[in-house]
Amino acid sequence: MSKRPTAAALALGLAVVGGTVSAPAASASPVPAASVSAASVPAAPVPAAPVPAASVPAASVPGQWATGGAWAKFFQGRTDLTLDPTAAAALTSLGVDVKPFFARSRDGVISFAVVGDPGDGTIEHVGGLVLRAGHTRLFLTDYTIDLDRGVLTGLVGFRQRAELFTLGAATPQGVTLALTPAAAQVLNSTFGVTAFTAGLVIGYGNPVLR
Repeated sequence: MSKRPTAAALALGLAVVGGTVSAPAASASPVPAASVSAASVPAAPVPAAPVPAASVPAASVPGQWATGGAWAKFFQGRTDLTLDPTAAAALTSLGVDVKPFFARSRDGVISFAVVGDPGDGTIEHVGGLVLRAGHTRLFLTDYTIDLDRGVLTGLVGFRQRAELFTLGAATPQGVTLALTPAAAQVLNSTFGVTAFTAGLVIGYGNPVLR
């Protein structure tokens, strides 16, 4: 099938996050779901223990999923994430490196494959991001955009699902993704800083569905 930009989705406030810290010039940027009920998304902060490298799933990371081939037929589209330049610079200054996990990264944009049925009010994804500083790693994966609630949830450390971002205004690059209080606390406690605050715009998500 041919891909079609989801203009209607953006009107509803879609977005998703993911990517490598290589911020584009000065303009805003885009970003990117499994059915998640309100009861299944804990509002409380998620304990964030560093994930040792040995516990990371095998390097089954086919970064070329978005280029076609055998993987392409299983996906319903993608959500592109572009990191906000200010947020990217802040992460770099803190020594935190952001890389895609089971996602494609090209020209500063990280793309997460969409699975499931977007028609049910959610956009589910595979893959995610790994944030690393020294020997400390934090995996944020398996994003779900809840269109009714205007939030993006994900698995923290492959274990517990939490609200990570709220969906904001649409921009030329996509919908803004701002940290939730729970996500800010997880990041601060994991990396031993106080720089992450609720409402901080991390990037911009742009879903493109089939």
